[in-house]
Amino acid sequence: MQSFTYERAANAVQAAAAVAARPGAKFISGGTNLLDLMKLEIERPAHLVDISRLPFDRIEETAEGGLR
Repeated sequence: MQSFTYERAANAVQAAAAVAARPGAKFISGGTNLLDLMKLEIERPAHLVDISRLPFDRIEETAEGGLR
């Protein structure tokens, strides 16, 4: 597995900024198999941003027809 850096985001703004600032960064949270994909070298993110402790508890539809 390729080496990577890790940080735990304190809020949504910090999480978004951390991923935007680093090419190849990925979000990680509970229920993801990203680490398994990294072990198999299918995914190779340079940086992981942990959002598992942020209060994301719902999915909303946007006016454009997407999801948030």
